[in-house]
Amino acid sequence: MNVDVRRSLHPLRIRYAAPLLSRVRAFWSWWSGEIFAILPANLRDEISQRRQKLFLQAEDEQLQLSLGSWGSRRDVLQIPLTKPADGNDKLPRDAQQTILLMPEGKVLTRSLVLPLAAEENLREVLGFEMDQHTPFAASKVYYDFIVTKRDTERQEMLVDLVYAPRKDVDALLAGVSSYDLQLDIVTSRGSDRSNLRAINLLPEELRRSRRIDLHRLNVALAALCAVLLVAAITVPIVQKNRAIVILEEQVQIAAAEARDGNQVRRDLEKMAEASRFLFEKKRSELMAVQLVEEVSTILPDHTSVVRLDISATEIQIQGQSTASSSLISIIEASPLLENASFRSPVVQIPGTDADRFHLSADIIGREAP
Repeated sequence: MNVDVRRSLHPLRIRYAAPLLSRVRAFWSWWSGEIFAILPANLRDEISQRRQKLFLQAEDEQLQLSLGSWGSRRDVLQIPLTKPADGNDKLPRDAQQTILLMPEGKVLTRSLVLPLAAEENLREVLGFEMDQHTPFAASKVYYDFIVTKRDTERQEMLVDLVYAPRKDVDALLAGVSSYDLQLDIVTSRGSDRSNLRAINLLPEELRRSRRIDLHRLNVALAALCAVLLVAAITVPIVQKNRAIVILEEQVQIAAAEARDGNQVRRDLEKMAEASRFLFEKKRSELMAVQLVEEVSTILPDHTSVVRLDISATEIQIQGQSTASSSLISIIEASPLLENASFRSPVVQIPGTDADRFHLSADIIGREAP
C-alpha cells in the first residue's frame, strides 16, 4: 500500500515540488547574497575565508591546487601526483570543501530518454542498464546523473549519464590520499569548458564526514537572526522613504510633461486632419480631370460620349459608336482603367450604323472608402 501511495504521489512531486524547490533555491541564493552584502567588511572576509573551496585539478601527473568558489578561483600551489613532496604542511586544509577535477577525456557523458516513473529509483535503474548504454558494467565505473528536462505530457525525461572508469578515478584518489587530503566531490568541467558539472563521482563511503558544532551553530544562527531582524526593520523603511521622495518628484514632472504632450498631440491631430482633407480633395479633383482627358484621348472618332459618371472607384461611359465591340479593348489598354465591361446590351440605333452602349471600368489604384 505504501509503495502505491508513493507512486501515485510521484507525478505531483515531479510537476509541482521540483519546480518549487528550484525557485526556493534561487530565492535563497539571491536573499543570502543581499544579506551578505550588507554585513561589515571584516565579517564578510571571515565568512568568505571559511566558505572557500579547495580545487585539485589533475593534469600531466601534476595536481594544480586553487582556492576560491565555483565561479572564481586563484592558483596557490602545484604538487606531483605520484611522488609527494616534502613540506606537506603548506597544503591548505581548512577549506569548506575539497573538490577533485578529473582530466578532460576521462569523464564520459551519454544522454538518455527515460520514463518519468524511473526517477524515483533513477540511480538503480541506470546501474542496472549501464551495460546497455555504455561499454562498461556498473561495477567498472563510478557514475552520476543530471536530469536536464522533464516532459510531463509525454511522461519522459532527458537524463545525462556521466561516468568514468573506476581504474582512472582510483588512480587519482590514490595520489590525493598520499597527501592526507579527504575529498568531498569528484567532478569535471562541462562540455563548454567553463562551468563544472553538478555531479559527484566519489562513492559515499569515501566522502569526508563532517561534524557540526551545535553550540557554535546555534550562536551563529542567533546572531544571524538578530542581524536579519534589524535589517528587515530598518532597511525597508529607509528605502521606502527615499523611493517616495523620488517618486513624488517624478510624478510631478511626468504630469507636467503629460499635459504638454496631450496638447501637442491634439494640435498635431488637427493639423493632420486638415492636411489629409486637402490632399484627398486635391487628389480626387486631379484624378477626375485626368480621367476625362484620358477618355477623350483614347476613344476613336466614330464614338461619341453622351454621359460620363466618375465615382471613387469606377467610371461609367454612355454614348454612341459605329464599332462598339472594340471599345472594351480600347478601355483596357488605358493605364488608368481596368476590368472594362458593358453594363447593358449594345442596342443599334434605327436607321443608322451606330450603336448605343453603356460600359464601365474600374479605376486603377482607387479603393472603395
